[in-house]
Amino acid sequence: MTFVPMQANEKQAKAERNMTPSRRITLTPREEAIVRLVLAAKTNKAIAGELGISEQSVKNRLTTLYRKFGVSSRLQLMRSLLRPQ
Repeated sequence: MTFVPMQANEKQAKAERNMTPSRRITLTPREEAIVRLVLAAKTNKAIAGELGISEQSVKNRLTTLYRKFGVSSRLQLMRSLLRPQ
C-alpha cells in the first residue's frame, strides 16, 4: 500500500497523482492498521488487543513506522500523517 497523508478524497487523489515516487511511503497491511489506530488515539495496549498481537509487536511496528516517516515519536508520526501536502 502507498500511504498519502490524510486529506479530503478529491485533494488526496490530486496529491497522489502529483507526488513523486520518492515521496511515497509503502506500508504493509499491518502497518496500515496500526496507523489507523494511532490516528484514533489508541494506546499500544489497545492496538495490540484490537489486532490480536503482543504489545511488543506494536512497539516494533511503530519503530519501523518512525523510521519510514523520518520521525522519532508518536506525536511526530501523527503530525506527519495529518500534515496537508
